[in-house]
Amino acid sequence: MLLGYNKKRPTETNYKDFENKLIKGLEKLNLEGLSLMFYGSYVRGDYNPGRSDIDALMVFKNNVVINKKELNLVGKIVHNALKENNVPFQVSVTDIATMKDSRFNTYDESYKDYFCSEGKIVIGPDYRNEFNYELPTMNEQIPVKFNLRKSRINL
Repeated sequence: MLLGYNKKRPTETNYKDFENKLIKGLEKLNLEGLSLMFYGSYVRGDYNPGRSDIDALMVFKNNVVINKKELNLVGKIVHNALKENNVPFQVSVTDIATMKDSRFNTYDESYKDYFCSEGKIVIGPDYRNEFNYELPTMNEQIPVKFNLRKSRINL
């Protein structure tokens, strides 16, 4: 299904409904340490409903290995929030240990100021001051960072 072709483009109402359902669902789930931050054009308010996505970073309190049961429950909440809204939602899933360690953090130094100035924590703790950013120091780090992010997206 393609938005604008065989699927209706979302309206501003859909974006707000998605955000409300997502936040309420995550609050009800009440996972300790789960944090969700929106950033980008949606937070700035200059997004184009029906064309822009909502960029997000979801941080679990776990140490590298995220509890699959918790991740699955969060996935169901995202799925339910997206029902009838068709909002393009671009979320990166990570854990606080990876973001603190920085060797496998998939965000580079340019995101530090960006997250601080344009990020909006919509649920959970604000971990931004605990994030570290580091360029890969060994060639092996690049595919590991990429594969870690891909495996979490697929989950």
